[in-house]
Amino acid sequence: MLDPEDTPIDQLPLNAGVHLLAHNEDGLVALEKPFGALSHPNVSGDNRRSLLVADYDYEEECYHWTDDAGLSRRAWLINRLDSPTSGVILLGLNLGISQAIKKEFATHHVTKIYYALVRGTPKTPAGAWADNLMKDVRRGNRLVKQGQVISAKTRHQTVNSPTGGFPITLIKLLPVTGRTHQLRVQCKMHGLPIVGDRTYGNFSFNKEVAMRTKKKRMMLHSSETIVNYSFRGKVRQFKATSELPEDFQSVLDYRPGLDRTQSKQTRSPLLAGRRFKS
Repeated sequence: MLDPEDTPIDQLPLNAGVHLLAHNEDGLVALEKPFGALSHPNVSGDNRRSLLVADYDYEEECYHWTDDAGLSRRAWLINRLDSPTSGVILLGLNLGISQAIKKEFATHHVTKIYYALVRGTPKTPAGAWADNLMKDVRRGNRLVKQGQVISAKTRHQTVNSPTGGFPITLIKLLPVTGRTHQLRVQCKMHGLPIVGDRTYGNFSFNKEVAMRTKKKRMMLHSSETIVNYSFRGKVRQFKATSELPEDFQSVLDYRPGLDRTQSKQTRSPLLAGRRFKS
């Protein structure tokens, strides 16, 4: 049951494009974050692109606002997604559930499923990547670039590798660890840069895809989150799913010489002999 001080689910000031996916009586909430939205404001007072139209407390890691009745409300951010990543993200309507679920994340007891469109084809249809990543660390007042080595592990599975279009593959990714930019970095390390990734991707190929398909986003989507947890003496499972965005299928389906803006597909003489970069 929700505590009296918990924020009612219908009081969440969702920003444009943000949708409610699931919630339960413990106050655990799953939202669907569109690509380009921020998990939280990067600058105090700037919430134009964040999940909620509300201020954010960086120390408490929670949104806070005053509702129409003049009551103070809060919602705690449980996990984060990079701005260009879309999909499932979790909030807590009370501090207790937020702390409980964060513990599950910290001990790698949360199942997270992502889908990515990558340039190239994995060497094996399924497997696991175990890599050492470099992390920036602070030592006193000094920032040491790539001063720490951290381990990262991700399971991967090939879903679809089309023929006749871009040299791309749709892959399923299950991160075991939760490092910053982990999936993006590991995909690059294994010769499979994510399509549309402006930091770790193949920039000329990204430009090619965007020009031909008009889809200008990073093709990484948080599709499903499952967490088993114990809270207030009860054991529960919480599951939230977000469908793969249509942009992914549009890029997978694209073929040179076919104009998909028309009701019937016709050959374009200008693109009929087009060969994509590989």
